[in-house]
Amino acid sequence: MRRKVAICIGHSRMVVGRPEGGAISVGGVSEWNYNLRLGALITDELDRHGIQAVEFRVYEGKTYGAAVSWLSSQIKATGCEAAVELHFNSAGADATGHEWLHWFASERGKSLASNIQSEMTKRIPELKSRGLKAIGGADERGAGFLRQTHCPAVIAEPFFGSNPSDWAVAQAKQGEIAKAIAAGISRFYKG
Repeated sequence: MRRKVAICIGHSRMVVGRPEGGAISVGGVSEWNYNLRLGALITDELDRHGIQAVEFRVYEGKTYGAAVSWLSSQIKATGCEAAVELHFNSAGADATGHEWLHWFASERGKSLASNIQSEMTKRIPELKSRGLKAIGGADERGAGFLRQTHCPAVIAEPFFGSNPSDWAVAQAKQGEIAKAIAAGISRFYKG
């Protein structure tokens, strides 16, 4: 039986008939739009690794909390054994690098994050690794997704969309980012 992972597109809760979208890169592309393509590439790569991806492109629920509750129930119902939610960071133009968020009390979530971070560092050395970020407070970013998901979960922040250099790498190497994330997931399952 093939392993199964949820690939979730962040900021996809419907607001006024369209996904909320998230941050906008210096290139004018929203997190949601960038990650739709990235999610499809990751799904293709995972298939090459013998892993089935279940993509969640639009979340149901009028609030963040309702959307996370819906998503976590769907991840469990589809039999996924791990989950990765795709985002990108945004701050000042000087902020750079990739980071991987996991729930502080989940050793398997930390392992999943570590495997993905390692592959990203190896495959795209021009982006600085900001490391793993343990999330433990209810009000911290992504806490709902990381805490409520029944399986190991990671929030992927592979670059800063607000940094012109990071954005250029993200555009030019989107396929390599997908390969890094898929390879990290595969390593996690083999470990």
